[in-house]
Amino acid sequence: MKNFIQKTIGFVVAPALLLSFSACDQSDVSPEANLSTQNADAAHQTNSMNLNKTYTVELMELNGSGVHGMAHIELMGNEIEVSLEAAGLTPEMEHMQHIHGFIENNRNAVCPPMSADTNGDGLISLAEGVPFYGPVLVALDPYPTADATGMVDFMNQYTIARAARSLQNNVIVMHGMYVDGVYDPTIPVACGQIKVANQGK
Repeated sequence: MKNFIQKTIGFVVAPALLLSFSACDQSDVSPEANLSTQNADAAHQTNSMNLNKTYTVELMELNGSGVHGMAHIELMGNEIEVSLEAAGLTPEMEHMQHIHGFIENNRNAVCPPMSADTNGDGLISLAEGVPFYGPVLVALDPYPTADATGMVDFMNQYTIARAARSLQNNVIVMHGMYVDGVYDPTIPVACGQIKVANQGK
């Protein structure tokens, strides 16, 4: 009988000890730690959502080109989809197009005024525009060829670096027109500031 009682006590005590150890393990995780983890998860989800944005661009003529158009950009994480329509371009010629901007110091790129024409030839060259709109960040290739009426209808997707994702600081520049009877593929013919259309989906 004594042995039976000892065995019975052993069976009761063992589960109790396991429950006690389990409770100690759970109490080691503070409420503050749990809250911190929850906040980190929520912040990660918010940041992921904020990477999805829509932008619009109104393209205005440069150098008296008569070029005008609109562009839309969808940012999805590190991918962008660019759709662009423009008119007034040199017919049946290829037109380079880029996202220009400055990576350092979050400096805003802008479309150059006519005062950018430092050599006084009446035209803003690619180099003369760089201090205003910065270097090329994303080449929007393959570059389109305007149709017989001088129009382009373009769409493509690109992977972009993290440094280039502040798109609202940048501009789109289109290039290419005849100068003194010779086609200059580099001369800027249209420019537009990239503007946020929404703040995230």
